[in-house]
Amino acid sequence: MLEFKKTEIDDAPLFREFLGSDKELSCENTFANMLIWQDVYQNMWAAQDGQLIIKSGRRERSVYRLPYGDDFEKGMALITEHNGGKLPDFWAPDGERFQLFRSWYADRYQIEENRDAFDYLYLQSDLAELTGKRYHAKRNHIHAFEKQFEWEYRPLSEDNREDFLLCAKRWYEENEERMDRFLRCEQKGIAAMLQHRETLGIRGGAIYVKGQAVAFTLGSRVNGEVFDIHVEKALSDYAGGYALINREFARTLSGFRYINREDDMGAQGLRKAKLSYRPALLLPKYFCKAKEE
Repeated sequence: MLEFKKTEIDDAPLFREFLGSDKELSCENTFANMLIWQDVYQNMWAAQDGQLIIKSGRRERSVYRLPYGDDFEKGMALITEHNGGKLPDFWAPDGERFQLFRSWYADRYQIEENRDAFDYLYLQSDLAELTGKRYHAKRNHIHAFEKQFEWEYRPLSEDNREDFLLCAKRWYEENEERMDRFLRCEQKGIAAMLQHRETLGIRGGAIYVKGQAVAFTLGSRVNGEVFDIHVEKALSDYAGGYALINREFARTLSGFRYINREDDMGAQGLRKAKLSYRPALLLPKYFCKAKEE
């Protein structure tokens, strides 16, 4: 029987054995996301017979991820056995494992798209260069910032991680009225990413004005082609900071084809902003509810 445990930083090496397929593009295929959102989603994992099984939620409300490993059929059997012989509900991004799941189990599940959870994937070259009419507004935001401020870009290092923490602290203070369990979890996640940046493979950068970080971003690789942006923040007094940090960090990711900027959570303002960067791909995600047997 599978034995599930809470996700902890020391689990990173095990997850690296299973994650990183070039055929999986979702931001959920990063260990950093598993760890960052632990408190909100109660992410748990178990490993057995060469398979990694992940579930979220508690007891009867648990939702599983499709199994990772070298034997999909074995992984599904382990999950079914743990669930008392019944197929459980799954949460799945589009990809190789989902296509296999749908080809085998579509008649036993009600499969529904969740548009609010779609990942936005952009060509690295588009975000780094911002060329053409479609990015005219983004270039204007950056030019306005450059006219008002003298700035420099600095990559994340051991020497400046406190600058990132201070910028984050100021951002959350500015947005105190909006604070909910998701933003509190995100704030805690930023601290964890900076503390364990090498273990989690975190890369990042910040925009500095007069020696202080006023915008920053943090992320990690999904696979050899996709880099995931976990968090991006810019202080309100620095209009254009988001467009600038987005461009400057994208320029450091020339080895990746895509930059995944995750979902919009159904927030219309965020959706409009993410669509304005002209995604190359919108990656579907699905809730798969088992039909009554």
